[in-house]
Amino acid sequence: MSNKKRIHSSERLLNSAMKLFVKKGYKGSSVAEITKDAGLTRGALYCHFETKEHLAREIIKLFEEKYLDKMIAYVEKEGGSPSQKFEKMMRFNVWFAGEHPDLCLFMTVISAEMCGSRNRLEPYLKSVYRKWNEFITGILKDGKRTGAFKKEIDPQMMAWVIIGVHDGVLLQKEMNRETIDLQTYTKQFRNLIISGVRSD
Repeated sequence: MSNKKRIHSSERLLNSAMKLFVKKGYKGSSVAEITKDAGLTRGALYCHFETKEHLAREIIKLFEEKYLDKMIAYVEKEGGSPSQKFEKMMRFNVWFAGEHPDLCLFMTVISAEMCGSRNRLEPYLKSVYRKWNEFITGILKDGKRTGAFKKEIDPQMMAWVIIGVHDGVLLQKEMNRETIDLQTYTKQFRNLIISGVRSD
């Protein structure tokens, strides 16, 4: 199999797994269903991924690299004040959720399923969320120190609140996609978060 075909097969498997994990859950999705949806054989899956867990881990890694690492690089590029960095982070969040809704929803759904499960995926998921939290916490600490953000906020706790609201917003968007105007919805999300941290 050529390298190009290998990459294409791998992407098909990742996309099918992501779709099924969101629809049926990680535990409820079988390898047979994933390969059938991807139009590939079980052997093709095991050529790329050792187990279903490995497949899920690669999707989490994809989120970390495509969203988290790129968001951090985008926000840190050219520096700026804490307020400017926070605004850039919010803009990136909205853009990414619009471009990669399935990947964002996957993270929300699998996090809920893995929470307290003692599954081997749980520590990796937690490490990705901690990395996300640490980045937001750093911006909030800088903003609090400069007076741009409210003195009473606890930066680390507020970072968890922001992540929690972010995940909930994505879930509600998916559940109510027929009735939600995306532009208005994302604007309300952005306004809610910014008003919660910015000093008057």
